[in-house]
Amino acid sequence: MTFLDFYSSHDGRRVLLYHGMALAAGAIALALGLGDGRVDLSIARWFFDDVRRAFPLTNHWWLKTVLHDTARTTSVIAALALFGLTITSYVTRSLRAVRPHRAELLFICLAMIVSGAVVGTLKHFSSHACPWNLAIFGGSAIYHPLLGATAGASDVAGCFPAAHPVTGYAWLAVGFVLYPASRRRAWRAWVVALGAGTLFGGVQIMRGAHFFSHVLWSAWVVWGVDLALLGVSAYVYARIRSGRAENADASMRGLRTDSSCPP
Repeated sequence: MTFLDFYSSHDGRRVLLYHGMALAAGAIALALGLGDGRVDLSIARWFFDDVRRAFPLTNHWWLKTVLHDTARTTSVIAALALFGLTITSYVTRSLRAVRPHRAELLFICLAMIVSGAVVGTLKHFSSHACPWNLAIFGGSAIYHPLLGATAGASDVAGCFPAAHPVTGYAWLAVGFVLYPASRRRAWRAWVVALGAGTLFGGVQIMRGAHFFSHVLWSAWVVWGVDLALLGVSAYVYARIRSGRAENADASMRGLRTDSSCPP
């Protein structure tokens, strides 16, 4: 039994539906609540020095070195270690304690890679500038809200959604894997991942690297990618399992037919 047995069942599909509904509601709430940019600008101004025309905390040692550079490196190393463990469990029989959980580990690895790639791609092609690059905050780029026009912003270095919070949000996949066996552990994993991602996002807000909405949309994208990947995985798993059952039934019918024939 794997976690996909649950998500391909009626109860599992209902959980996926609830998450999908919450995801849609979250998108509407973000668009209505933060789409005009007023909240973003208000929060950014808390950390901007009008006299110096800069964000004083941009190069703060604790924020930049520890909670940005070191945190990102640590998360990447942990993800690579998990990926190496997963690959090793498929090519050797020595990891007996890990082998029964290979499917779960593989899903976590894939979810982390795909969610990070999607956020990175969206950010690369985004026309929304970072706060510290905007003219209103000492830079040169023109500001426009997320739901505003993008005219004249084609030369802006992409900044939406926020990439650094994925350092924490990417681990949301662990919660989906734990949920079928223990909802309490799943919620703990989600709280830790959301807390870490939001902390890292808050660091970038204080440094002037991102707006508040950039951080929340990053969480939404990772959540959506995990949910989509989980739905596809459960569907494919169910089809494979159904195909194997049909082949087994056909084999059994063949054996019964052969045994009923006279020698």
